[in-house]
Amino acid sequence: MSSPRSHLVLVPGFAGFDILGSIVYYSGVTEILRNTDTGPYQGPLSVHCFPNLPTASVDTRAHALLRWLADRFRQGVFYGGAGRGQRDCVHLVGHSTGGRDIKTLMLLLLAETEQKGSVYGVPVERILESVCSIQFLSTPHRGTNLAHVLHRRQPLLTGLAGALHWWLRLAGPKDASSAARRAKTLLQVFGQSDGIVRAALDTIERFHALPCDDLARAEARGEYFNVLRWLLHVAEDTEAFEDLDPLPLSGRPPREERWSRHGLSARGIGAWPRELAASIKSAKQTRKASLLGAELEEELSAYYEQRGIALRSIVTRAKRDPGGPFLGAFGIFHGITANIKEPKVVEALGPPCSVPRFDDPTRTESLDPEMNDGIVNCVSMVYPDTKRSFLVDADHADVMGHYRFIAPEDGDGADPKYGGYDLFQSRSTFDQAEFDRLWSSIGQFAMNSDRCAAAARRSSAVAPVEAPAVSPASVSPASVSPASAPAVTHFRAEPSDPEGGA
Repeated sequence: MSSPRSHLVLVPGFAGFDILGSIVYYSGVTEILRNTDTGPYQGPLSVHCFPNLPTASVDTRAHALLRWLADRFRQGVFYGGAGRGQRDCVHLVGHSTGGRDIKTLMLLLLAETEQKGSVYGVPVERILESVCSIQFLSTPHRGTNLAHVLHRRQPLLTGLAGALHWWLRLAGPKDASSAARRAKTLLQVFGQSDGIVRAALDTIERFHALPCDDLARAEARGEYFNVLRWLLHVAEDTEAFEDLDPLPLSGRPPREERWSRHGLSARGIGAWPRELAASIKSAKQTRKASLLGAELEEELSAYYEQRGIALRSIVTRAKRDPGGPFLGAFGIFHGITANIKEPKVVEALGPPCSVPRFDDPTRTESLDPEMNDGIVNCVSMVYPDTKRSFLVDADHADVMGHYRFIAPEDGDGADPKYGGYDLFQSRSTFDQAEFDRLWSSIGQFAMNSDRCAAAARRSSAVAPVEAPAVSPASVSPASVSPASAPAVTHFRAEPSDPEGGA
């Protein structure tokens, strides 16, 4: 029998995708993981990018993630044998709202396991048993003030997405591409080089292939229709705003509101699975399942520890640069996120606290509700506790690999069609060395919590794990150093396959 394999599943956040036009969501990550020290387990590491739905509710996205994972088990990409030592190990990494998707996925897995459920013929219990670690990057566990403000302006945002979708269909790929090239030339006159606008124009420019060979035309058509589909998702389903609003229109945090609606109360770990299963079943009918309350999340954290699932969060913080662009995206979003006008929002986001620094865990820094990374308030990223949350000085897009502009021809070699963008232009101090250190640590943390691989090296008679194999805080980020490179395979779903299925 071959040894279990390890799979790192990257879950994109709000507006998420795997590849959209010229933008790779997790840019340069595979190259970093290739040089990761895998610790006690030396074996193949596969990296998979989940092609998320951009602005759908957390519940919808979590269900899509569940089906995507089940399909990988069904196809044999992930192996879920009957014994723990025979199963592949799955490590989940969620950026931004992707972390919320993972937490709701775990609720679904627990509920379906209680009901002996299966997806695509795969027992859900086997999927749950394969999860070894969960890492959160810049995740708004308790929402963000930016979503609170934008939630009230949701019709405007959906209208803009719908209008752009209509214009692209009306113009067609050739005219849209020509318009993007002219706009890029104009922006160069005004000194605009990087950022969200540059990324959008580069994407639209790719809709029409100038070298008119058959393959180039086919790829250009794929880019065009992929963006149209993404815009249609945004125009027709933006329920994520409600999930990310710490204080929705009802005045109650969405987690507590849905928890109360389903009649749940805080119980011991051994008591609540059946109530949870009934809640999820009811939520499926109303299509309104999401996180079910802070107290339940605390119980889930304790459950993870019992099952040996390692947890930690990366908290990102960026400061507004007075010398930065006056109307840049980062300056606008950072100001809105920091300007919390309602005391109830401050309370819902979480209390001020101190967390250790990622580069030196012996040092701690204080966080208050106004601090943010341009999108998410820092205190909302702290989970499951302050000891397992580590502070990185970076903006929301820096940790995705978009901390500098890289022309496609100067990329990392993974694919010459894609480069990188300094999406927010926050002028943070985050650089290549810190990016390498962060993602090396993410890979090492996952491999050090690889209880499936550890079980395979022991006798098959060993009892099931009842406690964490590795404490989530035991991996010191500062201690990461490149070692012999494991074999890394990067799997991507086809752009035309939103659920990543067969």
